[in-house]
Amino acid sequence: MSRVAAEAVPSGSIGAPGSEGDEEPGRVGSRVAAWLRRHRVPLLLLLLLCGVVIASVWGRADHDTAALSPANPAPDGAMAAAEILADQGVDVQHHQTLAEAQAALDDNPGATLLFLDPSGFLTGEQREDLADAAGRVVLVEPSFEQLADFAPQIRSAGVLPEDPDRHRLDADCSNEDAEAAGAIDAGGKTYRGPVTCFPAPGSQGAGAAGAYAATEGGSAVVLGSADLLANESVALEGNAALVFRTLGADETLVWYQAGPFDIPASEAPADPFALLPPWVNPLLFWLLLVACAAAFWRGRRLGPLVEEPLPVIVHAAETAEGRARLYQDSQAVSHAAATLRAAAMTRLAAHLRVGPGAGVDTVTRAAANASGRSYSEIDHLLNQRLPGTGAELVRWAQDLKDLEEEATSS
Repeated sequence: MSRVAAEAVPSGSIGAPGSEGDEEPGRVGSRVAAWLRRHRVPLLLLLLLCGVVIASVWGRADHDTAALSPANPAPDGAMAAAEILADQGVDVQHHQTLAEAQAALDDNPGATLLFLDPSGFLTGEQREDLADAAGRVVLVEPSFEQLADFAPQIRSAGVLPEDPDRHRLDADCSNEDAEAAGAIDAGGKTYRGPVTCFPAPGSQGAGAAGAYAATEGGSAVVLGSADLLANESVALEGNAALVFRTLGADETLVWYQAGPFDIPASEAPADPFALLPPWVNPLLFWLLLVACAAAFWRGRRLGPLVEEPLPVIVHAAETAEGRARLYQDSQAVSHAAATLRAAAMTRLAAHLRVGPGAGVDTVTRAAANASGRSYSEIDHLLNQRLPGTGAELVRWAQDLKDLEEEATSS
C-alpha cells in the first residue's frame, strides 16, 4: 500500500471510480505543479543566472575599454585626442600587437611612435627593436627599463606631490611645444633630461625635475602624466596644445599599446602542470572515474512514485502500523513519545470533560482525581518522563494505557 494512496483516501472510505480520460488532464497538471514546487529553488537560481548572463552580454560595450586607447570614449580613454589629430591630417594607426607596430614603423620610416606599456610586457630586446625602427618616440609615464632602452639621456625623478586639487604646472623652459602650451593641469611622475619642462611647484630652477622631458634633438619625448591624453582632462589648461604638438609632429603616428600576447614564449610563466611528476595525470584520471562511480552509486534513484488505481480501502490500523515502523526505522523515540503523549492527553481531556481550552496542568489534576493517584505521580508520568530507548518507550506506553483505563473506568 503506497503512502500516497494511504494519505489520499480517508480511513474506511471507498473512492468513486472515474474515467481515465476525464482525470488525465487534471493529473498531468497536478504533476507539473508538484514538479515546479519541488524544483522551485533550482529554477529560480537558473533564471537568476540567465538574467545575469543576458544583462552582461546586453550591456557589453563594443568599443575598446583599455586606458588611453584611441578607440575608448570613456573618461580614461584617449579617443578625443586621436580624433582631433586625425582631423589635423595625422595618420593615427592604432596597434595592439608588437608585430603590427613593427610592420607599421617599417612601412612608415620616420614615423612617431607613441609607446604605452604600463605593465611592462615587452622585454629589453623588443623595446630596442622598436626604438631602432621609430623615427621619434613618445613615452607616457615610462619605467626605468623603458627609459634605458628608448631615452637613456632621461632619468626618472619621482612623482608629483599628492594634492586633492589638480596640479597646474607652468612650462618654465624654452621648448617650443611647452611654450605653446603655457601651462598644463595634470599629476603623475617627474623626469630629468636635456630638456625639462613643467617642474613641480617650488622646484623651479636648474636641475629641477618636470612632467615633460625630451632629448636635445627631440627624438625622444617623455610625458610624465597619462592625464595629458585622457578624455576627461585633455581640454584642461594647455594639455591639448602640448599633446597635439608632441604627437602631431609627423604625418604618421603609430599608437602602440603592448599586451600580454607580446610576451615572448621564453619569458612566459611556466605551466604549473609541467612541474608535476608523470604519474599525477593517470592518478587524476583514476580519481575522476572513482568519483563518477561513487556519484552514480550514491545518487541513484528508484524512480517516481506509482499511484495505485482507485477504488481502494485504507484501514486506520495499517496507517498507524506504517507510521510506527517509520519511527522505528529512523530511531525517532522522542518524536514517537511526543505523539503518544499528545494523544493520551487529548483522550483524557475528552473523557474527563475539562473543556477544549484546558491546559496541561488542568488535565493532569483531573487525571489524578479520577484515577486516585497522587498529582506528582501523574505529572511525572504525563509531563516529565522521557523514554530514551525503544524498550523504555514500550514500557511508558503501557503505563499510559494503564492510567487511561484507571481514569476512564470510574
